[in-house]
Amino acid sequence: MGDTQRSQTISTVNQEIAEQTCCNPAKTEAGLKAGISPPVLVGETSFGKIRMLAENNPDMVFTSLAHRIDLSLLRDSFRAVRKSEAAGVDGMTAKEYAENLDKNLYNLYERLRRGQYVATPVKRIWLDKENGEKRPIGIPALEDKIVQKAVETVLYVIYDVDFYDFSHGFRKGHSQHMAIHEVREQCLRLNINWVVDADVSGFFDNINHNYLQDMIKQRVNDGGIRKLIGKWLNAGVLDGEKLSRPESGTPQGGVIHRCKVKELLNCKNILL
Repeated sequence: MGDTQRSQTISTVNQEIAEQTCCNPAKTEAGLKAGISPPVLVGETSFGKIRMLAENNPDMVFTSLAHRIDLSLLRDSFRAVRKSEAAGVDGMTAKEYAENLDKNLYNLYERLRRGQYVATPVKRIWLDKENGEKRPIGIPALEDKIVQKAVETVLYVIYDVDFYDFSHGFRKGHSQHMAIHEVREQCLRLNINWVVDADVSGFFDNINHNYLQDMIKQRVNDGGIRKLIGKWLNAGVLDGEKLSRPESGTPQGGVIHRCKVKELLNCKNILL
């Protein structure tokens, strides 16, 4: 048995142990599927165990995660979606979706479970920048936002332990003020007199899709999760009436965009 296969086997066994948690599935809307109760497995304790495994085993490859995207997590993800955001190409707002929330989430859950979920192209809008240029922003469809948030939640507990302590972007318990404070403290402690303000030109538009997937596979090699990410990367961008399918880059603005950028820029074992 090779090292990679052994690592994945150990990973799967440990994950199965971590997943042994008692939950009482709550019934969905009375009329849904004649009272069938989808599994409700995800909880803070369960995610805490995954985080502990990731923290104690930096070389572990997680291979069994997709099933954690259940009805309970989808509901939490919907609550986390910014209700004020504009609608994507589907035209669906959070308020409209909430009018029949139980049925809509159950339908989404079933499509995910059966592999019938289809990602929708991202709607591109252009915002004015201070220098007079335009900045492209991508607005995913509402259900894509929900599923992306669910995937981000699952991946975050693993990748967060791999991030540098001085990395503060898009992380819970971190802020811009913390980043500024750390820069100030380091400048004073090390007697630094020069600070370079640098930007990676066109970073978001040029992320290599294959490299991104390979990087994710180093820590998460769950086929279901990687297929979802692949669907979002290949869903395309609708700019006005023009649909394009870029072979590189990730639209700015979506939840999964933040998640992927965090993983690319923050992981200790990644060199850019």
